[in-house]
Amino acid sequence: MTEGQNILLATPANELSCRTRGWLIAGLIAYLLLGTAVMDRWQHRGGQSIRDLGFGYGVLISALEDSGEYRVPPGVHYPGVAFSAHRLPFIPYFLIALKDVAGDDLRWVALAKCLLFGGLLVSAVALVLRTARAPLWAVLLLLGVGLTMPRWALNVFEVGLEEGYNITALTLLFALLWFDDSVGRARVAWLLTVGSLLVLLLFLKSSMIYWCLAVPLLVGLRRRDWREAVGLFLMVGAGLYALAAFNARHSGRFTTGSSWEGWNLYKGNCVDTATTYPRYSLDILDYEGKVVADRPLRDEWDHNAYFRQRALEFIRAHPGEFFANAARKAWVFYGEVRATGLAQRGESRYARPEYLLQMPWMLVFRVMLWAAIFLALQALWRTRREYWRSEAFLVALAYLAFLALYSAFHVIGFAYERHVMPVVMPTALYLLWRWSDNARRANDFS
Repeated sequence: MTEGQNILLATPANELSCRTRGWLIAGLIAYLLLGTAVMDRWQHRGGQSIRDLGFGYGVLISALEDSGEYRVPPGVHYPGVAFSAHRLPFIPYFLIALKDVAGDDLRWVALAKCLLFGGLLVSAVALVLRTARAPLWAVLLLLGVGLTMPRWALNVFEVGLEEGYNITALTLLFALLWFDDSVGRARVAWLLTVGSLLVLLLFLKSSMIYWCLAVPLLVGLRRRDWREAVGLFLMVGAGLYALAAFNARHSGRFTTGSSWEGWNLYKGNCVDTATTYPRYSLDILDYEGKVVADRPLRDEWDHNAYFRQRALEFIRAHPGEFFANAARKAWVFYGEVRATGLAQRGESRYARPEYLLQMPWMLVFRVMLWAAIFLALQALWRTRREYWRSEAFLVALAYLAFLALYSAFHVIGFAYERHVMPVVMPTALYLLWRWSDNARRANDFS
């Protein structure tokens, strides 16, 4: 490596020339295009319809287009029960809108989706490169772990998977929370962008609700400007009301909850959980006929209540097994490096190249994760006497709050590798923020 390259890599990101930052952003855009092309070949997207998507989205889109109703007919997911509030509405309506523009070919719909949501990732990285005081090599290393992680990339370039959307939304959200330096009128644009991202997350993933409610409070504490906090609370509140009104219109119940919550809770807390999870997907229990009610179910909310009650009965009757299962789920979220949630019983965690390829990246990420947790706890302890005016305390609090509020849903229900992927970039960004903060302190001291 030449001396000039060494100097470049050692240069703080915020001191890079505009030309260098431009080349880095161009490289990221090329990465997005390459990833989309690879996934196109991987999934043979050309000629497929968005109606062919899995995870319940294809059948929901078909129902929307055929009947005009946001309702999957009885018998598709459970005998005699139709579902409307089981999937949040952003992804189906978004993909139908893209189809109306690009045509009903998954190849072009996926390209449009990846470019639009990839734009969130580009915006986040551009912001970090403009303001972070960490050296360029640290930025490239920490962000590069996520960008090159096989499972992370597979999820980001997915179309019919929530993680294909919330990973990049969370990346931009944390970049705005920790690296944005806008003042004056530019803060209005910041406020609207952060609020819009929070509302987007509400309409993507039900496990994001508590985190979205926490962000305005965290912003108010850090910025010491409760007008911003109130503005964000109003936007999140409006989003929650809109979601509840949407569910009331289509499912008959004014709620922000999902009618699949009880179903998922039961699969994560039943007599068959321990023999299936975490190695295999708990959806196998559906295919094996082990998630069946002993009475007819009236509708999706009766279905939800029935399986929630079954899960609670199991927890009360078997507290030891419940805590053992919760420990497995926590390990999957915070420690596991092997593949989880395999689709078929008997399949090996080492059977596919992508399983093996993912392991070293997961190992590196686990080191990053626990380093970030340790540093965040350290920051809370060292600044506990001045927490109300310590930026390090409040940034650490935001990171740990996100981990706790997001992982709690999965420790109670269940978690696979894909549920962990939204944590990768916030972890890298927190480490970069700490690096930048240390550089700022050293500069101020000198």
